[in-house]
Amino acid sequence: MIDFDSDESFYHGIFLSMLYGTQGYSVRSNREAGNGRTDIVLYPNRPKDPAILFELKVRKKFNEMEDGIEEAFTQIRDQKYEEGILDEGYAGVISFGVCFCKKSCIISLMR
Repeated sequence: MIDFDSDESFYHGIFLSMLYGTQGYSVRSNREAGNGRTDIVLYPNRPKDPAILFELKVRKKFNEMEDGIEEAFTQIRDQKYEEGILDEGYAGVISFGVCFCKKSCIISLMR
């Protein structure tokens, strides 16, 4: 059974629609990678270019947004999303944690 979070689904749809049409990439949502399903990945048309991974979280309070970013990073590591994408033959993965709260958004590069 897939857990459905309607708040995250709303932001997911908006963020996904902004990424469609990104030149040189195919946008995929909720695709299996590693031990789970990624939120959004931009797969490069040229495998020598890096894939771009976005893991999305939602918080009800602004002061919890940084925790949302850390949760996204933890999920990327624990579910081995990057390894799953690399196993498909892509040269690298650039991963971002994205956290929404009401009309605000934080995007952080995972290091």
